[in-house]
Amino acid sequence: MNNVKLPEVINQFVEYTNARNSKDFINLFTENATLDDWGRIFKGHYSISEWNKNENIGKKSQFKILESRKTSSNSWLVQIKVSGKGFNGAGPMEFTIDSNLISSIKILPD
Repeated sequence: MNNVKLPEVINQFVEYTNARNSKDFINLFTENATLDDWGRIFKGHYSISEWNKNENIGKKSQFKILESRKTSSNSWLVQIKVSGKGFNGAGPMEFTIDSNLISSIKILPD
């Protein structure tokens, strides 16, 4: 993977997670966004905020972007190192952006 300039919303996804800013975190997503966490699908703000509470900020996750590349006109594949009280390790996340908001994230097996 190469490193490319990422849309600001992806950088904010990392920044708000690391700052444990759940209020602004959920506003990074479109109303009907989907988050696919290894086959577990979370759709819409309420469902994604539950994922965030139970799997992300609620587990004190810390993210570090390792690599990134653009995969289409509105999608990026980002290798992220995760630490905290939940999952620890590195893995790819595929982001799709619509109108400067996240319309989908797919967390892929490494």
